Order: sequence, then C-alpha cells, then structure tokens
Amino acid sequence: MKNLTDDELLTMAYSEVKKMDTHLWSQITISVFLIAQSGLLIFNLVPLGLFVFLWILFFCLYIFHKHKSKKSEIKLQEILDELTSRNI
Repeated sequence: MKNLTDDELLTMAYSEVKKMDTHLWSQITISVFLIAQSGLLIFNLVPLGLFVFLWILFFCLYIFHKHKSKKSEIKLQEILDELTSRNI
C-alpha cells in the first residue's frame, strides 16, 4: 500500500466500507430469518428436522459473513493507518 496514491487508498477504503455494509446487511437478514424460523418452530409450523437443518445452514452463512466483514474491517484499518501516517 506504500506505493499507492491517496486517491487510490481512499477508493480502496470506500470499496471496503461497501463490502462491510453488504456483509452486515446479510448478517441482519440471516438473523431475521433465524428468528422467524424459531417463531415458526414454537407454533409447530416447521418440523424439527427442517428447523435444525436450516438453522445450521443459516448459522454457517452468518459466520461466513461475519468473518468477511471482520476481514474488510481489518483491511480498512490498515488503509486508514497508512493515510494517517502520510499526513504527519
């Protein structure tokens, strides 16, 4: 990142923020599905086997998006650190 210009770093930072936003919205959507599915199970509208299968699937997707969001956050912090060190 040392050989990139400030504009290129800002563009990279903006793209990382967009990635984080996408992954965070995915996490919210998956959480809503998990809550809705739990509600359906409480009222016996979903069989237990289907509930467990979908819960594991959605939970794995949640963890995946959480990992990707954290990865983007770390990269964004590196970009911001580089920009801050240049301004001194």
